[in-house]
Parts: sequence; C-alpha cells; structure tokens
Amino acid sequence: MPFPWILAVLGTILRGWGAISATKNQNALSYVTVLISEINLVLVHLSESRTEDTTIDLLRIQGWRTERVPRGVLIRKNEYKNYPVLAEIFKGRSKTGPGDAYPDFLLIDVASLRPLVVLEAKADIANLQQAVDEAKWYADACLDAGHQVIAIGIAGQEKTQIAVRTLKHLDAGWAEVCYGGLPISWIPTPNDTTTLLAASTVVDLAPVVPSPEVLANKADLINRILREAAIKDEYRPAYVGAMMLALWQSKGRIRKDAEFVLGDINTACQRAFTTAGKADLAESLHINEANHILANKAWEILATLEKLNVVTALFDHDYLGQLYETFFRYTGGNTIGQYFTPRQITRFMADLCQVTKKDIVIDPACGTGGFLISVILRTFDSENTKYEDVVDIVKNNLIGYESEPLTAALCVANMILRGDGKSGIRNENVFLAEDFPAGKCNVALMNPPFPHKSTDVPPQLFIERALEALTSRGKLAVIVPTSFIVKKEFTSWRSGLLSNHTLQAVIELPDETFQPFASTTTSVLLIEKGVPHSGRQATSFVHIQYDGLTLKKGVRVPRRDGKNQLDDAVQAVLNKNVIPGFSGAARIQGGMEWAPGAYVPSALPDRGQLSASIDELLRRHVSFYTRYAQEIATQRQMVESGDLVATPYRELISETRLRNAEELGGDLGTIGSYFDIYYGQKELHSRDGIPPGETLVISPTEQYNGTYGWLTFDKLIQPPFITVAQTGSIGEAFVQTEPCGVNDDCLILIPKPEHELTEAELFIAAAIIRLERWRFSYGRKLTPSRIVGFKMERISELEKEVSDKLEQWRALTEQAVNLYQKNTSTEE
Repeated sequence: MPFPWILAVLGTILRGWGAISATKNQNALSYVTVLISEINLVLVHLSESRTEDTTIDLLRIQGWRTERVPRGVLIRKNEYKNYPVLAEIFKGRSKTGPGDAYPDFLLIDVASLRPLVVLEAKADIANLQQAVDEAKWYADACLDAGHQVIAIGIAGQEKTQIAVRTLKHLDAGWAEVCYGGLPISWIPTPNDTTTLLAASTVVDLAPVVPSPEVLANKADLINRILREAAIKDEYRPAYVGAMMLALWQSKGRIRKDAEFVLGDINTACQRAFTTAGKADLAESLHINEANHILANKAWEILATLEKLNVVTALFDHDYLGQLYETFFRYTGGNTIGQYFTPRQITRFMADLCQVTKKDIVIDPACGTGGFLISVILRTFDSENTKYEDVVDIVKNNLIGYESEPLTAALCVANMILRGDGKSGIRNENVFLAEDFPAGKCNVALMNPPFPHKSTDVPPQLFIERALEALTSRGKLAVIVPTSFIVKKEFTSWRSGLLSNHTLQAVIELPDETFQPFASTTTSVLLIEKGVPHSGRQATSFVHIQYDGLTLKKGVRVPRRDGKNQLDDAVQAVLNKNVIPGFSGAARIQGGMEWAPGAYVPSALPDRGQLSASIDELLRRHVSFYTRYAQEIATQRQMVESGDLVATPYRELISETRLRNAEELGGDLGTIGSYFDIYYGQKELHSRDGIPPGETLVISPTEQYNGTYGWLTFDKLIQPPFITVAQTGSIGEAFVQTEPCGVNDDCLILIPKPEHELTEAELFIAAAIIRLERWRFSYGRKLTPSRIVGFKMERISELEKEVSDKLEQWRALTEQAVNLYQKNTSTEE
C-alpha cells in the first residue's frame, strides 16, 4: 500500500494531466503552473501534518494527556466550535482580517476550561520565528480574556531538524523561558507549566527526564529499527550510546541524509572522546558506516533521541544512564554479564555515606557510572554545585574502573555530558591497575558483578579492593546478595571483616529492585574502614519494602501511592532508629548473622496489607476445594466410615516435642502466646515408597493451600490448624480445614488450649506470618523460635469481617464437595 502522501501527489498529477489533455495543449503552460502549485500545496499540507504529529509526540513525552477532552487536555484548531467559552477568546483575532482565528493547539485545564498553553507549529525550521510570533498573538488573546498562558512555537520535521521555543509573559512583555541562561528547547511538563504560571518572575526551568513508560516505549522503537538493520543484541547499546553522545557533542547538528549520517555520528563521537583524553575508547562506540539499512533509518533514531532532550542533557541529569539501562533490557539484561544499579538506589547509597563535593569517591566496578553520577546529583542538591564545580569533581574526585570496553566507553560518555569528559574513568581490571589509589579515597560505592561461574571474581574480593582504596574511617556502601549475610559458608569472611572494620548498617532492598533484569535478593552493607568492630556499638538493620517504584509490564515505574522508604532508611541508619517492622539496632560480633530479619522488631501489620493478605489466603483456600473437590469428598467418606481416623496432633507426638513447644513461650500479643508450634511429621520427610492414596498431604508448596498430593497414609491430623513452609515456598502459611498429613519441612501451629480461636482468627494469624516472609531465605531458615515473636492482635471487628467472608465462600466450596459426595453415595 503506497504512503498516503504519494497517493495525494499522484491524484493531483492525474487531475492536472487530465486538464491539460482536455484542452489539447491549449493553455498547457497555465495548467502546468496550476499543477505545480497544487503539488506544492499538498506537500506543504503533508509537511505541516507531520510537524503536528511531532508536536503531539513531544507533548506525550513530557507527560501531557493528548486525548480529546475530557480524557485529555488538548484542543485542536478544528474543535473550538465544541467549546464556546474558548472560541469567544479568539473571536475576531484573525491576523489577516476581521474574522475569527484559532491556534493550532491549546492545552487547557479540563475542570475549568481555562487555557494553559498555546502552541503554533510550522513545517519549515526557517519559520520558527513565525510560529513563535503566532503563538504570542493567540496568547495575547488569552491574556486579554484574563488568562495567563505559556506560548510555544514549534518548527521543523524529524528528518531534518526540530526546534522549540517557550515563552512566558512578564510585566515587560514576552520573555523566553531559560535554563542556565539559555532558552529551553523543550515543551514544559504539566507540573512545570503550573509552576511557571503561578510565579510572576520564574523563567528558569530545568529539563525533566521522561517517565519510565515513555523511555520504554521509545526503546521499543529504537530496538525495532536496529533489529531491522541486523544489529546484534550485544552491539545495540553501543549504537544507541554513540548516537546520544554524537547529538550532544554536535548540539544536534548531525546531517540525517543517508550518505552523511553514520559518518557524522562517528566523527562527533571521536571528537568527544579525544577532547576527554579517552580517544582509545571511541572505537567501542563506533558505528559500521557500511550498514546501508541503518544509514537510511538512522534519522528516525536521532529524531527520537532529540525529542527525549538528549541534546540538552546537562550535568544534573542522567539521560544517558537511564536511557541506556532502559534499552539494556532488550539484551536480556545480561549480555555482558552486568546488572545495572537503579538510579534511586545509587543515590540512596551516596546519601548513606553523606558524600560531599570534597570527597574522593571510587567505584571499582563502575559500569556506566551510575554511582559516580549519584555523587554529582547529591552535591548538586545538597551543596548548590555549580557547573564549574561539577567539571572539577568529574575530573579530580571521581574514580571508576571498568574492564568491559563498551561499558567503559558509555561511562566516559556519561562523564562527557557533565563537563569536558576529563575524568578518572579507567578501562582496566581494578585488580591489575598500576595506578590504583590505595588509601586515597574517602568513599567507595559499588555493586560488584555477581559471579555466574566458578571462574568469575567473587564479590568479596571487590569489597576488599574497595576497602584498600579507602583512608582510615572511609565509608564503603556495597550491594551484596543475601547469601553473603546469612549463609554459613561466609561466616569466616564476615568474622574477618569485623576484625578489621566496623559494620555500621545492613539494609535489605526490595525483592524487585533489579527486576526485570534479575530476581536476586540483595542488601546494602555500610562499612567504616580501619576500625575493628566493637561489641559495644550497635549496628543498624533496615528492611526497605518500598523504593518509590513498582514493576509494571516489565518496567519499574513510579508508584501511584508514592510510597518510598529510602529517605527514612537513611535517617534510621544515621540516627540508629528502632521502628518495628522497618528498622532495628543490635550489637553483633563474631560469626553472628547479618540479616535484617533477625534484628528488626516485629510490628502489627498495616490493616490494608493484612486485609490483602487474608483475601489472597481465602482465594487459595477456595482454589484447593474446587481443584480437589472429588478427593476431599472421598476422604470425608472414609473418615465417616472409620477407614481413616483424624487425631489431634498433640496425641500423635512425643512428650519431648510437646515440652519443646511449651518452652518456646511467647510474649502477650504474639503468635507464640496464641499457638503451640510443632514440626511436621517425620514419616512424610520422604515420599519415596508411599503409594498414591486417599489421604491429603501438605508440603512446602504454594499451590492449592500447600497440597502436595494424595497418598496412602493413615496418621491424619485433626483440623483446624496452620501450616507454614520452612523450605520451598518459604513462609507460605495456610489454614488447613480438612484432615491431612503434614511433611516435616512444614511447621504446624495449633491454638493453645487456653485460647478459643475461631477459624477466622487462624486465617488472620496465617496472613500475619505471610507478611513476615521477607525475614527468611534459603540461607536463613524459618524456625519456631523465629516466628514465635511475631505480633498478633485479636480484633473482633476484623474477625467478624473474615468470618462473614468465610461463610460466603463456604457455600461454594461445600456445594462442590457435596456434588461428589452424592455421586459417591449413588455409586455405592
């Protein structure tokens, strides 16, 4: 199918040719003139249409809702008849006569229909001033009607050049909105527009990194183009990085014609690296100029990056890092064996170390420079760092080692965007570096590469190397896998570290921190060098559940509820705060474990979280009855007939096990005060040799209320009680309401005789235990002594709420089981 603009031009040619033929060459020249004029009009219209499409895209990138009102905030030129109040503003405002005229685009406040932004778009970059003048013309109409607005002129097209000018009205007239003394070249976000309109003098506006959803969407587009150009996965990040750096270096002056574009990109990159004194790394971001497919499509990638403000990237924004890492997911997150640390975590760790612009900071495995950039961002926020200071910091105070050339080149490019690029970034193996700054750094920030095979360098060697770089009492913040702080195989390493250094804090990060790239669980260690750990000094332990982001469609995006505990975690560490459920403090020594789950006091769960956990339990409970209705009916029949016998568990176990459970005790208002906690049945430790049968068996699985299957086993436990998985799906707790056998990889919680707990209260207790699963892992086993102190409160209102839900669900579950019981009776 030809492109629409081709069809339009062909239609014009055919109409003109028909006219010429009809006159039999009479006045042919006249018709040719008309034909050319019509073609020009079509091309101009199509060019303007493409510019309007670009304008819409720019608005979306900046967070404007461009759907029709009321879903969106955008009104186009042909839509004013639907809004008489707005149409009245532009009545008689034609620039050429007494008639009405309307701006190309108007952004409004939907609730009040108040104009906020006037936009005029022109197809030719040479007409930018005309677009600005017309935007001001219509904005003056808004001012006359009592509405302060922002005026924006846009000109050009993606395949050539796009220009944006933004103006705000002051007492002296219209003035361009600037940043750093220069006119901004982007459309303000909705929030920025509100700020500009509310202030009478503010005209300085910093660029804003687009949302994760926008970055992911543009990464999709870029990835598709590179795939069509047959660029291998592992080289795509380099191509994107090269184009970003070239745009910045050239200030957008890259020729987009196929014969020039790739050569211009390489030339600009080479110039940037040479200026930075890193000419040898330019080859890592070199684009194959013989790729003709890419040469014809590169303009589209460049236009996309321009719209993302790459050209205006400044020292206080990490465009390259964020875009690159968003794009990185297309390589599976692990093409070059690296997982990049999310920016909110790098900043958090810089805050933990209280980094200042005077500190010498090292990252022995720097990747694209995220930790080093976080130092710049922190000093910018806390010390009002100026551009000249940043150039000095980048050049003299930041040291990074990266052995992978591509990643090192991207790190240098990241530094180039923050000065002249002269920096302490080395494309070297940190363990072999001759100029290693031993004892010269104040702070080390790092996320050492997690080993994938036995030949990889273990993380503890990176930690030791980082400590070697520090001065006495220097600070190290390092991300480690959970195994390092809990597994016995690392006990001697932990003890050795405490012999020479102080462990100031251990902070457990959210489980999804590195998703979608990796699902590993991690913690941050904060270590002070050179001061042996004292048993008299308390170490802070923190469990972070929310870092401001959540996983949505494979991308971590800002949480709608705004929950973010990172700043609170910094304060908890600095002030040794003890906040149940969040932070604790403990004196540790020797081979003691470092897991926050061991030292953060239990707290009564948030009511909303508890309700959600109960609902999930109820759904899984129902799924068990619907999945196994027939088997449940059969087992019930056998219990009724006496072929199977369900016995209270206390009658099935030894005096020793009974006494052990009693000795656990439990303070008032805890799980231990309401339940005796036992291990499961040793007879079911291994299912080998036990044939299939009619007895329900529970094991450490999250499926169908913990159901392993149905075996031939005659020591059924009388319900109701709670089972909790110790291995497998660790911490999964379920309420068992049918007689069953329980594997000894599960704990069994039975209400104490002095407490008459309802079935609903068992669900509440199980939900509480599930919310504490974060405390356990394969290296830190769930045991009776570790759950006995979990806080539990009997709330009559909540108990009734859960009881009502149980009754509603019971009608459905019993109906399913009764159906099979009737069928069984009929067969008999």
